[in-house]
Amino acid sequence: MNPYIRILIINLLLLVTLSGCKNDPLRVDISDISLEVVVHRFDRELFTLDFDTVGDAVSEFYMDYGDFFDVFNVHVINIGPASQKYYGSYLSMFVNDPQNFDVYEYTQEVFPDLEQTERVLTEGFKRYLVHYPDSAVPQLVGYVSRFNHKLFTIGNTIGIGLDQYLGRDCAFYDLLGTPQYMQRNMVPEKIPADVAQVWASALYPYNDSIDNALNRMIHKGMMLYFTDAMFPGMADSLKVGFTTDQLKFCRANEAQMWTYLVENDLLFSTDPLEIRKLTEEAPTTFYFPKASPGRAAVWLGWQIVREYARRNPELGVPEIMMQSNYLEILQQSRYNP
Repeated sequence: MNPYIRILIINLLLLVTLSGCKNDPLRVDISDISLEVVVHRFDRELFTLDFDTVGDAVSEFYMDYGDFFDVFNVHVINIGPASQKYYGSYLSMFVNDPQNFDVYEYTQEVFPDLEQTERVLTEGFKRYLVHYPDSAVPQLVGYVSRFNHKLFTIGNTIGIGLDQYLGRDCAFYDLLGTPQYMQRNMVPEKIPADVAQVWASALYPYNDSIDNALNRMIHKGMMLYFTDAMFPGMADSLKVGFTTDQLKFCRANEAQMWTYLVENDLLFSTDPLEIRKLTEEAPTTFYFPKASPGRAAVWLGWQIVREYARRNPELGVPEIMMQSNYLEILQQSRYNP
């Protein structure tokens, strides 16, 4: 081949590649973003508390954690507000309960530090700042609540229940009767994806003016697309919480699942029970074969959002996430597996 023609072809291929990267909203350069995400260890501060100085500690907790501290007291460990007369005694009973302390100590064994989790979260929130340059990164706070609550957001804070990520072999989960399909995702490496999705849900709450299966599927799919934006290199199985075989099932049976929903008039069902069967945690999706994962319909919603994004490359992540007409997203995606 003529060397000049070869150089021309190489340059054309390079131009096409660069053009494709430019049009992909998930391909962003984070090299100039200075950020270090830290998960504050409220769990340690609480369980090593000197109760002779509980009043001073409460003041410091409010100073450091603000509304998170109120939510933790009232809605997570259910002992009531710190302003009540006997709050110190209630908090002492929670911290010094032998079973609670066992859970705390086990959590310290699993999480002597959070370096790996923080490293992944740092990369993710750097991408978040590229997509949302005028935003602030939320404060991340780790806590132990004896399995009362997994994650929550309040204002610009995300609370992470570290005792909900102790690993598949954690004996506490068996004692609690936690189903295996849930235990599978109670692992440390699941924290970043869960953080991304709970933050996305706080930024873009579900518009339930018309609550049907399709709207739920696509909204939950948008939360997963937000996770794509934060962690584009993360395995899909980890993002959505499926096993490798379950993900293979979804990919192999995408057309059949979609056809079933269409032909059985399930997409526009407003029956809360039918919606839950399609979109909530379960061993399998009720309407699909047993080999399907629970929430397989959410996976379909995710593919719809991805296809919508692919067909609208001029839209950035915020523009896609702000869409609330879920039927229009379906129509514009021209989804047809």
